[in-house]
Order: sequence, then C-alpha cells, then structure tokens
Amino acid sequence: MRAAAFYDKRDIRIVDKPVPEPKADEIRVKVEWCGICGSDMHEYEGGPHGVPTMGHPGVHPLTGKTALPLVLGHEFSGTIDKLGPQADTEKYRVGQRVCVEPIITCGQCKLCRTGFENCCPKMGIIGVADDGGFAEYALARQHRVHLLPDNVSFEIGALIEPLCVAWHAVRQANFKMGQTALVLGGGPVGLAVLKVLHSVGARSVYVSEVADARKVYAKKSGATEVWDPREVDVVQACKDRSPDGLGVDVSFDCAGVPASIKTAIKAVKPRGTILNVALWDRDVPVSLSDITAGEKVLIGTACMVDDFPAVIQAVSDGRLNTDGLITGKISLEDIVNDGFEAIARARDKHVKILASPVKR
Repeated sequence: MRAAAFYDKRDIRIVDKPVPEPKADEIRVKVEWCGICGSDMHEYEGGPHGVPTMGHPGVHPLTGKTALPLVLGHEFSGTIDKLGPQADTEKYRVGQRVCVEPIITCGQCKLCRTGFENCCPKMGIIGVADDGGFAEYALARQHRVHLLPDNVSFEIGALIEPLCVAWHAVRQANFKMGQTALVLGGGPVGLAVLKVLHSVGARSVYVSEVADARKVYAKKSGATEVWDPREVDVVQACKDRSPDGLGVDVSFDCAGVPASIKTAIKAVKPRGTILNVALWDRDVPVSLSDITAGEKVLIGTACMVDDFPAVIQAVSDGRLNTDGLITGKISLEDIVNDGFEAIARARDKHVKILASPVKR
C-alpha cells in the first residue's frame, strides 16, 4: 500500500508498505480522507517530538514502537475492509462507513477503569505511537471504530476527531446554554470550539485573533465579535459587554502563548472558568493571585473521552455546523508540497487540509 512515512524533521516520504493485517479485535479501515493536524505539523516542522514513543524511554509500552519511520495521521475516515478474528461481527461488517477514535489505552489502570482513559499513563495515539491514517489502510481496535450515518460524508467524518477535542473541552468547562465565552486563537481548534459553543446554545462567543485570514474565518463561523488584541483591550471588551461588567463566563485558550493564557485568566468573571486547550512546550509564568482573588477555576483538557457518538449525532442532526472547516483536499501523493509545505507557507490561510489515498 502507499503511505506517507515520517522519517525526520521535514522528511516525509511516499513509500510502499505491506498492507497491515488486523489481529484480535482490530479492524482494518480503507482510508478515504485524513486531516493534517497541528500536531502533525509540529512533528514535521520541528520533530521528532512525541513520535513514536510519546515520552516513554526506548519503546512505547502499548504499541511496541521504538523508532522511525512512522505513518502520521490520526483524523481519518473510511470503510471497514477486514475484521480481526475476535471482532464483533454482529456490529461491524466489511463495507461500513466509519471514522476512528485514535487514542490507544491500556484498559487496565485505575484511570481507564474509572472513565478517565484519556489520562492513561500508557496512552498512545494512532499516527503518533503507531502507524496512522496517511495511508491506504490503517488499523484500530473495534471499540475505537465509529459508524457514520449516511448523511455524514467521508470528508466530514475526518473532522469528527478534531471536533471531539473541542466538544470535550466545552464539556470540561461545564458550559451552560445562555452563557458567554471568549476563545483565544482562531486556528483550527479555536474555530472548532467556537462551533461547538454555538451548538450548545452559547449566548455570545468572542474571538481574539491577530491573523487577518483567521479573523474572517471566525466571523464566518459565527463569532459575535472578533478582536485583534494588538488593537483592542480584550479583557476590558469582555467586561464592557457583560451585563454586570465582570467579564465572560468561560474562556478557552486555544492559542498557547503567554499573552493568551494571561488574557484568558483576566477576562472571566469571578468564579468563572478558564479552559486551557492549547498544547505547551514551555513553562509560562501566570499570576495565581488573579485566579485566587476571583475564585476562578483553571482546567486542562486532554483529547476526548466517550465524545465520538455525541459529536457524530450532533453533526448528523445539524446542531453542529462544519461549514468552512475544510479549506483544501489533496491526494496523498501530494501531501508534502500541497499539504505540509502549503500549511507551513501560509498557515493562517488554512483551517483543515484533507489528504486521500484514493485516486479520484
């Protein structure tokens, strides 16, 4: 099969690999579309970082991966091509349309057994700790394979995973209908959070973003107002637009820069919630007194837990609008120049580029 294999920083090669055989309860998926994630770009532009051991010394404890190359890609959809010998043949059949939840967990630790498998200390991710979706075929355990309704296309199926990241973040914030929010960063994750907030009945959602193209995307995605923090005092603007002058109910930092997390803390009202969605590769000084004085709550969010069914249903019934999230569709053969390099050259102009191994 054809696959895009990551060898090193800025070194992805289209190669021929053996078609993987599903073992035990694994399911082989014939990939239709796979999205390029910010974490894929992080590896491509500056890696290897997490691949393939995700910080474990020498070998990943669940996948056994020890070294590169590795096929990236964890946001993918396709059709079931083959079932492993222990797969549930009553639920799954060859030819069914599916998307894949990419987390890999041990299923045995206390966190896995009590509903917090996204915090499993051995957790891996398909496309990071094992070969992923930038290939003609990929494997996943059956409980990570989710059926797509007929009205959800393969392209939208490839968006379910990043939408689940946003959905889980909003769940973590315990966001309620009628509340207000500030989203810092109008990139792919920030736009997904914006769309999820609208789907659950947010009264107002403000977006802070510096890039002109992303400002346009945010406005088209339904932002109440979009502010450039270089021109607007975002904290004061949040206070000015709240009925009591205290700020928004919840802020979501999707930008991951020192200024954004500081603004996220200051922009919420007393007893408000700050959700850190961004991934950080360095420590950042923040004022804990700003949190303590207002009894504010700072929460982290990691991947997803049991979010796929709800997101698939919300997309299917129209509550969760995906318009504008796909900004490019390319062939897997062209993924380096038309995908990774295209994003590197003009990151702000793209939300999600999808790659397909299927000749169209």
